[in-house]
Amino acid sequence: MNAVLDTAMASQQNPVGLEVRDIVKRFSGVPALKGVSVGIQPGKILGLVGHNGAGKSTLLKVISGAYKPDSGVIGISGKEVVFSQPSDAIQAGIATVYQELSLVPNLTVTQNVHLGHELTSKGLLRREEMREDAARAMRKFNLDVDVDRKVQAYPVAVRQLMEIAIAVHRQAQYLLLDEPTTALEGEQISQLLEAIRSLATDKGMGIIFISHKLDELYQISDQVVALVDGEVLIDGPVTSVPRNELIAAIAGSGTSAIIETDSKAGVDVSQGVGAAVESAPTIVASNLRTAYLHGVNLQAHAGRVLGLYGLIGSGRTEFLRALVGLDPIIGGQVLLNGKDYRPSAPAQSVRNGIAYVTEERKASGIVPQLDSRFNVALPILGRFTRAGVLDKKKMLDSAEGFLDQLRVIGNRKVPIESLSGGNQQKVVLARALGQQPDVLLLDEPTKGVDIGVKVEIHRIVRSLARESGLTVILVSSEEEEILAVADDVHIFQAGTCYGERRLAAGLSISDLRAAAWAAA
Repeated sequence: MNAVLDTAMASQQNPVGLEVRDIVKRFSGVPALKGVSVGIQPGKILGLVGHNGAGKSTLLKVISGAYKPDSGVIGISGKEVVFSQPSDAIQAGIATVYQELSLVPNLTVTQNVHLGHELTSKGLLRREEMREDAARAMRKFNLDVDVDRKVQAYPVAVRQLMEIAIAVHRQAQYLLLDEPTTALEGEQISQLLEAIRSLATDKGMGIIFISHKLDELYQISDQVVALVDGEVLIDGPVTSVPRNELIAAIAGSGTSAIIETDSKAGVDVSQGVGAAVESAPTIVASNLRTAYLHGVNLQAHAGRVLGLYGLIGSGRTEFLRALVGLDPIIGGQVLLNGKDYRPSAPAQSVRNGIAYVTEERKASGIVPQLDSRFNVALPILGRFTRAGVLDKKKMLDSAEGFLDQLRVIGNRKVPIESLSGGNQQKVVLARALGQQPDVLLLDEPTKGVDIGVKVEIHRIVRSLARESGLTVILVSSEEEEILAVADDVHIFQAGTCYGERRLAAGLSISDLRAAAWAAA
């Protein structure tokens, strides 16, 4: 056994079943984990919390074999293990359920349950036995599903429960859960938390449970660990860690906020909001509700960047989706330039001068096989068509102009998938600008780009607001980005925004974290 691991585990009265010791993980030389050590006993639940980018998901990916650590050791039952790939961790009894679900949508429930674990006899699948086995796995989680239907036929909330059911069904000893309740609501959350607690208490599973919802964490966890900037700041029994102490640790030093848990009042970290913007707001949301949003109140103004900050799953993206007609509005009101606005489809939002840059660039932001110019021109082809005939030269010249404006580097005549991620993102922005919008909605616009491109995108966004007079609404999980680009900030919490505008100039990173976590 590794000497470091041996010494650490021998020093404990109750040796842990799964432990990581001094784990370091870097990306492009930048440390995401800086010597992290945590452990979980069988039959116990470890609640893992931290701000966006603290290293929580990275730690889970190291434990699950998806990432290889640069240094440090992993131990199970006192023995060091090395995982070269996720299948190694699965063989060792570790199952992981990420936020990005890994079920295969176009396969049936039965096929997903037995994927890689098919039951055969003399080379033939034992289909009926597999069906019955899959049905039993689903019933354990009270899932009333047809195991012969494809997974894609079920909503995300059901798929989340399916994935956990499958992990448990494969006789895992340790279960790693990354924000498992994000896509769930009400009774589904209660049902899942009860099932997780039962897995620990009745089945003896050791569980690591990542959540930003402190009510959930304190409800089911035995131990709590707070990761801050890749380091463990708190590690102890949940009963001995006061909630305000946990929030203060996550927020970091220099927090100017008064931490309260009154979800209606929110937290005032504005250091003086200042006078309201004199011009009439471009967008006004009043008690806006969708299937996910439970009451959003905010205003966005021309010539200013409104930053939306909150924890993952807080409703920021869903608000943008409502504005562009992707998620139906079921209550409340949105005013666009003083007129009632309720889009039923994205095309309607485009006609009303709203352009949207999605977070998922590769999944829904680009057409990989088309070149950069056609990607830019797709939403506005009608401008270059007369009597059903496309003026291709005029279209390409227009697209080139927007690509030049954003300084897109690379061959613009080959499929866009051949460009770097940063240049692909600039093409997506160029396409939004090509629509000549009055309102620009940006969801994580610098996700996956290098620092140079990030700085350039920040410059472009500020210029679009301050020099071109656009109304810009920016969603970002990076506190630094919100503070660097936004003029005003609204905090989202659990599908709600209470309408308290904060001036970015008066905020710190600690303030943002404290505000986002205060009502968690």
